[in-house]
Amino acid sequence: MAGREAGRARARTLDRRRLAGASLALGLAACGGGGSSAGGGLGEHSFALEDPPALVFAEGDTVGALEVALPEADSFVLRATLPLPKGVYPRIDGAQPFSIFHRNAGSFAAQAEIVTRYPRAEDGADVVEVLARVTRPSGSAAGDRVHYSVLYQPAPAIAFAPDADVAALLAAPGALIARSHDCFGNLYQSDVWTDARAASGTLRVLQSGVAADQRATHSVLQPEPAVEGATATLPHFFGVHAYLRQWQGEPFVSLDLRVHNALSGKDVETPLDDPLRELYFADFELSLPQGWVVLNAFTDPYFGAPYDEGDRRVWPIVAPMEDGTLHVIHQQGQFERRLALCKVGEEAKALAYLREEHLAFCRDGENAGGMQLFSWWNESTARYFPQRQALPWLDAAGLENLRAADTGELAARMGQVATGSTGEWPTQSTGMGWAHPWGVSEAGMVSGQEIYLYEGVACAAAASNAGYRMMQLRHRMYTDRQHNVLFDLEGAPTRWETWAVHAPEGSYLPVWWYNAPMLWASDPFGFGAENNAAQNAWVADNGKAPAYRDALLGYDSIDQAHLVRYMHTPKALIWIGNDVLAKEDAWAQAEGILFAYTDLPQDLWGAIMPTSLLAAQNFVAAHPHNGVFYGRGEAWGLDTVCTAYSTETPEWRARVRPWFGKVIALLERGQSSCSGTIQNTPLGNVFGGQYACRQSIEAAITENALVGMRESVYRGDDATHAAQVNGVVGRSIYGMIGPLVWTNTYHGPWALIGVGPADITRPQFCDWIPEDGNYGFADHYQIWSSFAYAYRMTQDARFLDKAKEALGVADLHALELDPLENLHNKCALLALSQRMAP
Repeated sequence: MAGREAGRARARTLDRRRLAGASLALGLAACGGGGSSAGGGLGEHSFALEDPPALVFAEGDTVGALEVALPEADSFVLRATLPLPKGVYPRIDGAQPFSIFHRNAGSFAAQAEIVTRYPRAEDGADVVEVLARVTRPSGSAAGDRVHYSVLYQPAPAIAFAPDADVAALLAAPGALIARSHDCFGNLYQSDVWTDARAASGTLRVLQSGVAADQRATHSVLQPEPAVEGATATLPHFFGVHAYLRQWQGEPFVSLDLRVHNALSGKDVETPLDDPLRELYFADFELSLPQGWVVLNAFTDPYFGAPYDEGDRRVWPIVAPMEDGTLHVIHQQGQFERRLALCKVGEEAKALAYLREEHLAFCRDGENAGGMQLFSWWNESTARYFPQRQALPWLDAAGLENLRAADTGELAARMGQVATGSTGEWPTQSTGMGWAHPWGVSEAGMVSGQEIYLYEGVACAAAASNAGYRMMQLRHRMYTDRQHNVLFDLEGAPTRWETWAVHAPEGSYLPVWWYNAPMLWASDPFGFGAENNAAQNAWVADNGKAPAYRDALLGYDSIDQAHLVRYMHTPKALIWIGNDVLAKEDAWAQAEGILFAYTDLPQDLWGAIMPTSLLAAQNFVAAHPHNGVFYGRGEAWGLDTVCTAYSTETPEWRARVRPWFGKVIALLERGQSSCSGTIQNTPLGNVFGGQYACRQSIEAAITENALVGMRESVYRGDDATHAAQVNGVVGRSIYGMIGPLVWTNTYHGPWALIGVGPADITRPQFCDWIPEDGNYGFADHYQIWSSFAYAYRMTQDARFLDKAKEALGVADLHALELDPLENLHNKCALLALSQRMAP
């Protein structure tokens, strides 16, 4: 507690220096600094962000602290994510920067792996995963919460030394077979580790160092043997992404799988990636040599009992239906499993890793020299989420209480999935064969449920293992329904550039995409060929479809307007745990957004998706500074691409970076010159269809996404574009507190207003709205972090005053009284208030 209070005091001191000139007494009214009068037009404002002070540390200094609830084992691979200042890693000399230390356990060589990167390539990683094999401190017991120190102690990198039994398993051809059977009983299989043994093909080395080695492959299940005639085999079955991680000194491996029916058809030279419609299958199994066990992080009713085939043991990951019907998966469907493979007798150790008992969490505090430790709470290393946000302290909520609540929720949901039973809102459905989807079946259920700017804040604050595992489970359940992905044969999500056509008359993209490909409009992928139509017809004719078929296939993917319902959890898993499935799912969703928000037409004869970037560009060119069709769907898409940009390779970033420039240029030119509002969306279902509208929650989501773009893509690397983003964000939030949007009656921005005529080519209302042009209440759900973003850019204390007015408090520190209330959206404002003078 003393270290935490010291960290708060230091953070407040730094902010008092940084925000000098603004009134920091949050309980007092302030007249502002540098803005136009509240009753006037948009006016001119200064938008600037000062970088936090650099941290000064030397070799041998403690720079971080990692908290873990000790597992049963005396020795284990500790891992945690840690945010960094610029330039710490990677190093030019190839050295590893850290070691792990505990005075009652010793010093341990560590490896660092990149989680996310600074915008400027030379600045390196801004978050890393630190891994080291450590021993339990003397005098401690399993379950004790212990802090290990992270020392800045550069040393030559140490190569990974595999366990001998694990190495023998992985080296043996045919050792890791994934397989499935179709409706006729035909077998399809693949050795998922073939490319890894050959060090070629689809192999990607994701991590390699002293403590862990993680590699990824992609393979396609092929018929064994091929069959013709009435019971003919398909050219292929599932695609399988395998992510296998070895651990120093451990006789087991972690194996994460994504199994999908989402091949793109891009390679015209082979049928192995031909797309399939909904796919019926009997089972999905892993076949391993005898003596090896498969363990599942989250069991379900179809994780079947193993059985022997000669010198092999077969593990049903999805066992056959007892009634003889078949399982079914959506077109473009996918499911994920977190597994471990261990030698017989080593189950307890492997289960500890599956249960993330070795996962640690960075802590705030100071070292002996008074430097604030690298953490999410240090303003100098505040690198959480695409917005690179400093996190609030949640001590007032009781950290033990937070962990207890997480433990209860995890137990309830694990029990629901394990038994296939119904549960509490929002997931009241039962299990459906291999799937147990999260939420209701509609793509965008109406409510603010899980429309979160931030996730994982309480998990990080409480160092909650159960909270982290609950996010893993929720992510699995959401992925069961997210059938909007396409993968090329090598396993990468298909990208728009490979489908673009460059003709002498111009370039175009013959793909219509919103949430997923709209195949009724265009099908360059080949779904219309219906390669599995004969099998599907046989299933229908013979009554072999499962009873759950219609219910499962009735689940829509979470749509673009609500994409955060899917993405909020993987974002937290990335920043807290460097989770590979979460990172790769963010990548796949980002590629979909780039298809959907393209600046290419869909043919050479004037076909343009009305929801595309090109459509918006054309409108803004004809009607500049009169608002633009840009709301939550576009903003959550932008936030998703920012997430992928944070995590992906320099090559991927270079490819995507120009897209961000096009987006901010559009918004700068489209933003209303009189009110600062961005959104100008005609809505036929409100106000009698008379007006184009601005919705407060959509504006806040857009502002949050733009802050994410500034921090993920531009800040510290491109001052011109960063200033451009600041200008758009700042004018938008000034517009929120201006006379068009703010209601003094309900003390907040109108939830929904008409900003202009339904004919959006006509001028906006600017500083008034019609009497019948508002919902009659203010938004008090999504707006809160926007106040903090604006205040940090402007130092204008009116944003603090408006936040207090909306909250109905005289002092923003009242947020501390119930810090969990709408924490997912108040995160930035709560963090700001904690760092300012009481």
